Amino acid sequence: MRMRKQIEDLRCPATKGLPEDAVRLLHHSLVDIVRMRRSIETTDRQLKLSHEAIFETCELLSRLRWLGL
Repeated sequence: MRMRKQIEDLRCPATKGLPEDAVRLLHHSLVDIVRMRRSIETTDRQLKLSHEAIFETCELLSRLRWLGL
């Protein structure tokens, strides 16, 4: 189950009949939103990996203490 929306969920607004300036603005806004979402998704993955590393480190330290090292 996904916690956040993925980039694939992003929908492009209808631009037919809009002035070119508005279309350009929408395009740049959409590009910025995609970049932000990618950044958020990457950060989520990095946080997950960091939490896994912390858990594994705690487990290793616990085993070393149990061994008396």
